[in-house]
Amino acid sequence: MHVVQIIDGLHYGGAQKMQVVLAQEMRRRNVKLTIMSLRDETEGTTTAEELRALDARVVFFPGRRLLDPGRIWRMVRFLKQEQFDIVHAHLTYANILGTLTGRLAGIPTIASLRNESVDSHRVRAGLEAWLLRRWANRVMAVGHATAKAHQNRLEGQQIEPIPSAISIFPPLPQAERAALRTELVGDVDRPLLIAVGRLHPQKGYGDLLDAFVKLRETHPDAFLIIAGGGQLYDELANRIKTLNLEDHVRLLGPRNDVPQLLGASDIFVSASHWEGLPVSVLEAMAAGLPIVATKVSDVPKIVPSGTGLLVPAHESDELAQAMHTLLADPTRRRVFGTAAQTHVARHHAPAPWGDKIMALYNDLLADQSGVLAGVA
Repeated sequence: MHVVQIIDGLHYGGAQKMQVVLAQEMRRRNVKLTIMSLRDETEGTTTAEELRALDARVVFFPGRRLLDPGRIWRMVRFLKQEQFDIVHAHLTYANILGTLTGRLAGIPTIASLRNESVDSHRVRAGLEAWLLRRWANRVMAVGHATAKAHQNRLEGQQIEPIPSAISIFPPLPQAERAALRTELVGDVDRPLLIAVGRLHPQKGYGDLLDAFVKLRETHPDAFLIIAGGGQLYDELANRIKTLNLEDHVRLLGPRNDVPQLLGASDIFVSASHWEGLPVSVLEAMAAGLPIVATKVSDVPKIVPSGTGLLVPAHESDELAQAMHTLLADPTRRRVFGTAAQTHVARHHAPAPWGDKIMALYNDLLADQSGVLAGVA
């Protein structure tokens, strides 16, 4: 089997991390995998390097705009020449172009939904919905809440929820942990909280900063690091300064060492206003961290009781109280962290997830063979 995965871009994010997990699982199953990025990333990214190390081919198809005729023609020609068995698309641009070019190339196509929200551009969102309703052979979602959120929009198109997976992270050696904490905070003994995700309104970082101000009333030595890049970097940097948090909060920008950062931290916190199934939360649990998060989307399904504390979105007071509760109780933190890691190992392991993806692929190909037999 030869599968092409089409994605908007390969700079770090939840979808990109799942591409790496998929490449691992496809290699174990001897499936030939090509990754097609729609952005001009020919200089390479860490994700591209990881994918190549897993024997996946990485190719780039940039365009001047979404429906660039030249790019569409190049993609269709490439898909036909390579004789792929399946096109599997991720994220809005890829869902549109993957479904369109897959159909034109005569290759069965799967589209993936990764978030409860839709593209803010109405025309783009409408085009994606139309193509997924009429031309996609299958639609999958990263979780049950995401599938449910899009059901009406896709007017009866069946959406298969396949929750994301993550491998357990090995513990960070004590000396390395201490060195990284010193580098990040300057004092290895300061309580360290971490948030991971792109700097976007969806992630609720303003709420998190407000909550952190309140937290410092009871834990003045607490320190918060935020790993991720995005459109709100300057705005958040200014807000940190306005709140006099410059010695207590640090924006790290995009990082390719998130597992190490998690291993060096004490608590993971997410203030998201909405999500799909957040890979960042799974990563934190895989690193053995207790979770403080807003109970949005599929978060309550992946953070069961005894692994973290969940609060309503937009409620900075409750977010601060949850962080305080865990900071004040080191034993509870350890128990929650161990339970979180155990839960991920049992319910979000890569191998069963890979089995579900392969079942989706094989079911699609069996359907296509039946259609062709019927035509013959």
